[in-house]
Amino acid sequence: MLKKLFEPIKIGPMGVPNRVVMTAMHLNYSPNGEVSDQFINFYEARAAGGAGLIIVGGAEINDQAAGIDLMLAIKDDKNIPGLKKFTDTIHKYETRVAVQLYMAGAYSFCSLKGLPILAPSEFTAYFTRQKTTPMTLDDIERVQQDFVESTRRAREAGFDAVEVIASAGYLICQFLSPKTNRRDDQYGGSLENRMRFGLETISKVRKAAGPDMAVLVRVAGNDFVPGSHTNLESRVFATEAQKAGADCINVTGGWHESRVPQITMDLPHAGYVYLARGIKENVSVPVVGCNRINDPFVAEEVLKEGVADLVGVARGLIADPEFVNKAKSGKTDEIRRCVACNQKCFDHVFALQPVGCLVNPQAGKEGKTVLKPAENIKRILVAGAGPAGCEFALTAAERGHKVVLCDKENEIGGQVLWSADATKKTDFHFIIDYYKATLPRRGVDIRLNTEVTPEMVLKEQPDIVVVATGAAPFKPPIEAVEAPYVYQSWDVLRNNVQTGRDVVIVGGGSVGLETALFLAEKGTISPEQVYFLTIHQAETQETLRELALKGIKNVTVIEMARRMGQDVGPSTRWVVMKELDLRGVKLVTQAKMKEISENNVVYTDSEGNDVAVRADSVVLAMGSRPLNSLAKELESKGVEVKVIGDANKCGRIGNAIDDGFALGASV
Repeated sequence: MLKKLFEPIKIGPMGVPNRVVMTAMHLNYSPNGEVSDQFINFYEARAAGGAGLIIVGGAEINDQAAGIDLMLAIKDDKNIPGLKKFTDTIHKYETRVAVQLYMAGAYSFCSLKGLPILAPSEFTAYFTRQKTTPMTLDDIERVQQDFVESTRRAREAGFDAVEVIASAGYLICQFLSPKTNRRDDQYGGSLENRMRFGLETISKVRKAAGPDMAVLVRVAGNDFVPGSHTNLESRVFATEAQKAGADCINVTGGWHESRVPQITMDLPHAGYVYLARGIKENVSVPVVGCNRINDPFVAEEVLKEGVADLVGVARGLIADPEFVNKAKSGKTDEIRRCVACNQKCFDHVFALQPVGCLVNPQAGKEGKTVLKPAENIKRILVAGAGPAGCEFALTAAERGHKVVLCDKENEIGGQVLWSADATKKTDFHFIIDYYKATLPRRGVDIRLNTEVTPEMVLKEQPDIVVVATGAAPFKPPIEAVEAPYVYQSWDVLRNNVQTGRDVVIVGGGSVGLETALFLAEKGTISPEQVYFLTIHQAETQETLRELALKGIKNVTVIEMARRMGQDVGPSTRWVVMKELDLRGVKLVTQAKMKEISENNVVYTDSEGNDVAVRADSVVLAMGSRPLNSLAKELESKGVEVKVIGDANKCGRIGNAIDDGFALGASV
């Protein structure tokens, strides 16, 4: 039963109606730093959806804070009217709203504007790959005053709270860490001195906030960077931050440059709340636990266990703005759950594109995608119940159309059904769980084990047929691919075939790499075995690591392009490449397949040399092709047909869902 999640809580002078915090995220909705209608519409939907506290930002406090024009700004008084319009909108609801005061330090791209990159000391910045400029005492005082002035603007703009960012590797982190702080004055050396800049900043912000505003501090629970801080030092800083005036400590994972996954689906649900626990045991103010909390029952357990007082649900609220209201009303199975794919949120941030969401086609488009009742109710037959077909059926039904959704399999879901577990995207099952819950309740007639044929269409006489029949693997016109030792990656991932010990995968896109990991894991011990053997000290840590990583197959991936995984997003690709390396998968780029034989694959390398690789099994991962013959056949009979998803153009799940929604909203 969900109870703790909806209890009110006091953060300093600010009353919050429930324990759900939408933590700050870059959205790229703020051209030139201004509050846009897109920004307001996005957050208003989350306030209306019941979020207890929304934290917006990071908001630039000065011209050197970020150097990116799409970030929210609070660095000038001219920003106040737009921010006031925003807070007035949010305050129409019970939701409280804070702004995160942002100063990236070494992570700033302000050098693009000809400004020095400020940091505690000189070093090569991780993101910009440029030298930083050590801050003088005057710089320190000026930046702290920028925090103060931004706090004043936040107060005048009507915010209930401000948040000082001391996480993710930004400026305060850089002062805290011995890795980046090499000063020999009062701001460097001992931990006490390295904390000074951050604590002084918090104290000054507390004073500027006045008695009616809350002050939050976002901390890294563990930097997860060699030579930097662990949770032990973070506890010390959090304790002192409270003394300096912090009303709440918001605990996240590590720095952006950490080689430990922070937000991808590799991280277990609520995987870093143990960091919040370490801090909560050392402070008396409320603590927010964060990272990979996208399930109200997981959130409830975190609160009931007492490891945190509030939970951070950022991407979970992008995926479903009604997350809180649905949970409170008992409709938890109707929540569109975040699947931690990062494809349209963090990957879009890195590409300087507006943030969207794979599972929510309306995210970031709230003002433009309001569904209107259909003027003419139609009977629509949908062929294929993958993500595209399901999203179309749901959207069309919500507008009042009579929809029959058919699939030749015995479950809805399409490729997701078999690919989610095989590729370790287990959260992708949430996509299908959502449709299973919502489609029947919206009146969609679901017919499984039913293949749509021209004969069926003639019998049903629908007004429109929507073809969402998906795709099939591409098969190159090479005679050898018909050999019994040559397989398609889809068949491998579905466990329909058995490969040998020496496997060559042709194609280094996302599917090829996922297939490589799937095969490389064969013969390794399970996480449950690792846990059992660890707590009983049955094997050494070195042995356990080897048993967990080294399987029974030798896997090689060959790819024609210069780079593996070109279709994998930047926030995820490095994790995939790291695991491939850990599992000993051999990767060969700029390799053109020349010949497949019973024992070898021959490819031509970048210098024109032919290279033979032993292979008793060859797996093709060379893309896919649309399956749309039904559409062509129906069109020839004069039937009105619409084609969506992979049946129209092969792409990602998000493209299919967008296709389904767009057609469902317009038909």
